[in-house]
Amino acid sequence: MSDRLVYPIIAQENNDEDGHYFVGFSPNIPGMVTQGDSLVELAISAEDAIATMLDGTKFPKVQDPKSWHLQANESIVYISIDMAAWLSQPAKNVRRTVTIPK
Repeated sequence: MSDRLVYPIIAQENNDEDGHYFVGFSPNIPGMVTQGDSLVELAISAEDAIATMLDGTKFPKVQDPKSWHLQANESIVYISIDMAAWLSQPAKNVRRTVTIPK
């Protein structure tokens, strides 16, 4: 099995009160949604989102995006993920303040 994966995502371009941005999601990976201010940022975010969701799981079969029904503001973008490189990255610590109920 190769450590390099390529999954198509649907990139949705939006212009609304929040500004101009792109949202990406994939019928191949249910629940995977990410966004970026540009297509490049979206592709980088999608690579991380896909790798995070697939870490430790069996990789889903890639669907043929020809059967996907796209809206006028949507297009297909192919995301390449090198799982070996992604998994070898050092862990990133993030400081968060959390409030929990008693």
